[in-house]
Amino acid sequence: MSKTAITSQFRLVGQLESFVIKKGDKIKYLRMKVEDREYWLKIPKKLRSEIDLNLIPGTWLEVTGNREFKKKKAFFELEANRVKLLANPDKPCAVILSEKDSCSLGKILICQKSTCWKKGGESLCQRLEKQVKEQGLEDKVKIKLTGCLKQCKKAPNVVIMPDKARYSQVKPLEVDELLTKHFSP
Repeated sequence: MSKTAITSQFRLVGQLESFVIKKGDKIKYLRMKVEDREYWLKIPKKLRSEIDLNLIPGTWLEVTGNREFKKKKAFFELEANRVKLLANPDKPCAVILSEKDSCSLGKILICQKSTCWKKGGESLCQRLEKQVKEQGLEDKVKIKLTGCLKQCKKAPNVVIMPDKARYSQVKPLEVDELLTKHFSP
């Protein structure tokens, strides 16, 4: 088995959602919204001291870094190498700048805990399975039921990999749009 990593560079322009802080005051991740998608960006130790923890949600940022495919988990991890404040952004965007390899496998994670399941998760799952099959994506997309995704009040919840895109209050009628957005050629 090859141990070569599938990596590429990325550039995101969007708004700060929040920081994920561990051990008191250490920024572990930066949550960023680009259009209607949320990205979690890992912040390496060398960059932590350069980021102002007092930034308010909604602040426009440009983040560049590296995207590495994690084969065991079947998703791309985004690690920032530069975070820049923007006063006058052009428009939100997510761009993969260069790609050394590609991955055609994605996963759709659906919370199967009681709150999500009762609030429409079961019908959402059925619709996803049907649409994946109808669109011929069975070889590219796997649907996986998970434990709690920690957003019970906004059920049903879905995470689409490899982008780590999180969606809440997803309705079965939105399935076609999500599949097109994340898995269209």
